[in-house]
Amino acid sequence: MQHATRDSYPLILARSFALIALFAVPLSTAGVNIAATLFAVCALLSPEVWRNWRSLFTDRVCVAALLLAAALTLSLAWTTADRVHALDFLMKYRKLIYLPLLILTFRDCRTTAWTTVAKWALFSALTLLLLLSCSNYFGWTSIGSWHSNTDPIRRAWVFKDHIAAGIMMALLFYLALSFAKQSRARAAKVALYVVALLAIVNVLLMMQGRTGQIIAILFILIYVVTYFTSLRGVKPWVRWGSGAVLVAIAGSLVYAALHSHGSRLAETNDEISAYETSNKNTSMGVRIVFYRRSLELLAERPIIGHGVGTVQDEFDAYARNNTGAAAATAGNPHNEFLLMGVQLGAVGIALFVFLLVQIGRTAIELREPARTIVFAYLFAFTIGCFANSLLLNFTEGNLFIFLIGIFLSCRRGTPSQTEERLGR
Repeated sequence: MQHATRDSYPLILARSFALIALFAVPLSTAGVNIAATLFAVCALLSPEVWRNWRSLFTDRVCVAALLLAAALTLSLAWTTADRVHALDFLMKYRKLIYLPLLILTFRDCRTTAWTTVAKWALFSALTLLLLLSCSNYFGWTSIGSWHSNTDPIRRAWVFKDHIAAGIMMALLFYLALSFAKQSRARAAKVALYVVALLAIVNVLLMMQGRTGQIIAILFILIYVVTYFTSLRGVKPWVRWGSGAVLVAIAGSLVYAALHSHGSRLAETNDEISAYETSNKNTSMGVRIVFYRRSLELLAERPIIGHGVGTVQDEFDAYARNNTGAAAATAGNPHNEFLLMGVQLGAVGIALFVFLLVQIGRTAIELREPARTIVFAYLFAFTIGCFANSLLLNFTEGNLFIFLIGIFLSCRRGTPSQTEERLGR
């Protein structure tokens, strides 16, 4: 890395372990836990981190993350959950503390070298997951603890379930298209477009995760709009001809996702109808039950909520003596906004939204491709939080924290590697 000798060894190690953790998120839970722990230890041993401690109170993202973490911790004082369970649930949010620590660790990066490595580490990990998923789907391999040869739903799974993997494949699709647009080498463009095509086919037709499919469709719409916008100065026949081909391909993929046999996205309406007419325990029916319960709990304590880790006990009470979907219970309502509302009331929802907004505000100041990477996953993460508790979840939450924490260092004032070489 450029200027690595000017940084302390603990700082270099902390940054290295952060990159390893980011690479490991799609592939290994144990790898993330080990790398994240080593990152935290090395970061706390770095003199540069301690010199920048005042940034904890001046950086808007640091402040937002610490406020949310503090509110969750303080809610132990009024939680109605068992203290051991509440502490265990709180520990799932410890990743929030990594975010300000990552920002302090990467704050004084003198070049974009670290974020360049992070970019390709993330992309290569997602591409590896994509290739293994496709290989499993076609029966060429049987890799991963989540994969099953007998269950058709899990045929394309590898190391993650369909929700996490679907979101990551949707992200890979959009990143591959963006990188291809920025690339000047024809071979690289072709390779990136192939990855994008394979990723969108995987998420829409193989993985069968509704959250990932919806995010992928939204990414398709965004790309189509930006594509037409970028061709304003091109000859009309070229613009409309290439646009028609793009729309035809995108439309065919979306149609296949909505109408193919066994598509969970196509089954959404049937699942809702089955719940409404016969209280059938379907995925969508259970979500409706959870959302209604969460709103009732939020209405009971609208300001500060019931405290951290209370959802399981409260849902168990609602499910008692019921049948079908009404008897379903879980430790979270499959919606991060409602989860924050149940635990911390309106204060929790406001703090969570505040964190997302501050990340978006800071991302505007980033240089490319960091800005595209941050905005892409921030968009996917925010949409996904309406159907899942993504900050709570291990894979999606850690990807959010490490991706945001690393790439927010790539401000416009940071010289690129090329600029560094020219300045010598």
